[in-house]
Formats: sequence, C-alpha cells, structure tokens
Amino acid sequence: MADLLFLLSYLFIAIIWINHHHLTGFVDRPTPRLIWINFAHLFLVSFLPFATAWIARTRLASSPVVFYAGLFIGIDIVYNVFEREVLIRAEATQVSERSRRVARRRSVVVLVMFMIAMLIAFAAPRLGFGLICAALILHLRPDTFIGQRQ
Repeated sequence: MADLLFLLSYLFIAIIWINHHHLTGFVDRPTPRLIWINFAHLFLVSFLPFATAWIARTRLASSPVVFYAGLFIGIDIVYNVFEREVLIRAEATQVSERSRRVARRRSVVVLVMFMIAMLIAFAAPRLGFGLICAALILHLRPDTFIGQRQ
C-alpha cells in the first residue's frame, strides 16, 4: 500500500508541475508578485512527502487523510491565485474568454471537491482519498482549455 501511495503522490506532484509549467508559458517576465506566489505554492507542495508518509504509516487513517485534503486545499488556493495572475497578464490572443471561464469553473470545482474530501475523510478516509484523486484528475490535462483560441 505504501508504494501505491507514494506513486500516487508522485503523480500528483507531476500534475501540479505540468499545470504550473503550462501556465508559466504565458508569462514573458515574472513579476515579484508571481515569484512570491510561486514560492508559497512550492512551500505547500513540499509538505506532500510528509503527508504521504503519514498516510502510508497509518494505512489511510482519518487524521492524515484530513490533513492531506487540507494540504491540497491550500495548494489549490495558491495555485488558483497563481493561475489568476497569469491569466490577467496573458493576452486575449493567447487565451480566449471561453478558456478563461472554463479555467475559473474548473478551479472552483476542484477546490470544492478537496473541501468535500476533507469533510468526508473524517468518517470515511478511503472515500475522502478517492475524492482527492478524482479532483486531481481534473487537472491532468492543462491544455484542454488554456492556449486554445475558440
């Protein structure tokens, strides 16, 4: 079980990096604000190995899964701020208004899913963890909306 959890967390970090990397393609010059948002995001992501080890050690006990979901809430909030800042700076020729709306909706849906996962994890940690996985799958392909003129 521990190996599977570490593999999943590695996949989650890859998803985070892919989305982050995709967004940075829309920024010519990073502003100090974007850099500090990026540092906050990286700081929260750095807690994933600790949270993963805790979940593995306790075999998906409630408290670590609640913490894990809460950590993803924090990571997602900072990511959403980063995404918003990037999209503000992106030109209309790079990102359509439709794509911006889809990005905002996806951000809200994923954040709500993490919040629900955290609440569910108090009583059903495996179900909460599954919901975290489902939420992250929504970020699997960043290019499905950003970068496409429509």
